[in-house]
Amino acid sequence: MAATAGVAVPFRIWKVDDTNGAQPGIRRYGEKASQTFLQGTPVQIDSGTGFVQANPTINSAATAIIAGMSTEGASNLTTSGTAQTQNLIQKVPNQTSAVITAIGAPPNDGTVGLVKASDTNIFIGLEGGSTTDADGTIAATDLGAIFGLTKDATTGFWYVDKDITTTAGGACVEVVELIDAVGTLHGRVAFKVTSAAQQLYK
Repeated sequence: MAATAGVAVPFRIWKVDDTNGAQPGIRRYGEKASQTFLQGTPVQIDSGTGFVQANPTINSAATAIIAGMSTEGASNLTTSGTAQTQNLIQKVPNQTSAVITAIGAPPNDGTVGLVKASDTNIFIGLEGGSTTDADGTIAATDLGAIFGLTKDATTGFWYVDKDITTTAGGACVEVVELIDAVGTLHGRVAFKVTSAAQQLYK
């Protein structure tokens, strides 16, 4: 059977555990050059450069290191951590150095925001299966289980992957609440990043 595809949506903050209405901690760090990840993507600080990049395929304990979930998409910067105005490709006649910046273009300061992976920040996402799509059906036994995260090849977003169940295989999130009913295919679950996979806030 085919893996889950075409259903994943952005991960987003669900709640801050053990608080009453608290807002999650959001941090901004320099974005690594050439990043094109979408909002709600698991991201990490690249140990070689110190800039934020999308997580690579999570298939081992070494790749399951998460700083947090991005609050916006990457800006595809030319230079890591360097502000880049989002200009239009049209040119101003007879003014070779002029640029056109669209009204409403988001400001860019070379950073990207993330909701930090911590024991108290609870995220929400859909379940899926990287081996068989039907594996992404909510079961009562999912509560408290540890699963991996996999990128949906069609949407570009990620899902909680029930086919990854060992730390050695990349399991890095713990399901702490079933949002949709047991038996729901691609149902929503609330999860936190396991302590071992938290890159910055252990």
